[in-house]
Amino acid sequence: MKKFRYLIIMLLISLVSFANTNNDLFEKGNSFYNKKNYDQALKTYLAIENKDKFSTDLYYNIANTYFRLNDYPNSILYYERGLRLDPNDENLNTNLKVAKSRLKGDIYIVPDFFLIRWWKAISNIFTPYEWTIMSIVLLIISSVIFVFYYFTFEKKIILFYSFILSLLLLIITVFAGFSRQNTMQSKDYAIVFDNETYGKDSPDINSTDKIRINKGQKIKIIGKNNDWIKIKTEEGKEAWIEQKNVVII
Repeated sequence: MKKFRYLIIMLLISLVSFANTNNDLFEKGNSFYNKKNYDQALKTYLAIENKDKFSTDLYYNIANTYFRLNDYPNSILYYERGLRLDPNDENLNTNLKVAKSRLKGDIYIVPDFFLIRWWKAISNIFTPYEWTIMSIVLLIISSVIFVFYYFTFEKKIILFYSFILSLLLLIITVFAGFSRQNTMQSKDYAIVFDNETYGKDSPDINSTDKIRINKGQKIKIIGKNNDWIKIKTEEGKEAWIEQKNVVII
């Protein structure tokens, strides 16, 4: 029993020490950034990322550092990674627009169907954890209302519609949670990093050039064939490119 307690204590100490180390690195990176030593700031921030410790603030700072180094494709990549964690972050959205404005070529972004936009807006309100908590609460409420409805002889109609409403809200929260989680874990979007990328009409280097894709452009992966991926641009155009030319967001 004493050995078990000792192991628990050592584990807690290790976790606290690990967290403090990352916080120290983050503050060190901020210090380098404020002194305009962007190369050292970037190395420090990336050292935290290499430990698989991700956060919106970390991605935001990495993106800003790349922007200061005039590396706009990497800047866009990390703004996008930050938005995957927090799609409603105003600073990330604003800075992403600025970074995209530095790229060559104007891109017309085809908007999603309005129902898809609404659903994304709803699911992005909360994190998957918050949606899960709401689902559990609504499940309890629905169960309580159903019990009252089943065993009481009064206010049956009110209880019935209350149960239907709570059940509907429960279904919405469950699907919104799954949708938010899938968005955060999605590997379907990437940033193009090759200077000269031409989308082909088939997964073959000798096939006909179909479209030109600018460095730093965001694409959606909709298919794969060995080392080739079929992509869809924000303009709605489809083509095949080599997978080595992109980095997953």
